[in-house]
Amino acid sequence: MPDVMSTLPGLVARVTRHPADEITADSRFSGLGRWGSLVAVRLLANIEQTYGVRLDLRDYLKIGTVGELADEISRHLAARATPAG
Repeated sequence: MPDVMSTLPGLVARVTRHPADEITADSRFSGLGRWGSLVAVRLLANIEQTYGVRLDLRDYLKIGTVGELADEISRHLAARATPAG
């Protein structure tokens, strides 16, 4: 399972044009500038392409920080890796 926090800041930086080295787990999306629904949709598409995880936009909008988003992605990855039944 990938270490999401090692790669997620780069994805966030790509869509927000905010320096990746300034994006931490505590970074709030509202403070990254250029944030809106179109940027969010682009980020979700990049997340799906990178991690194979599809997040619902409504659920995503409840997430406040990059670390919370990393945790959500990790939960989806762990659930997929756990054998059913």
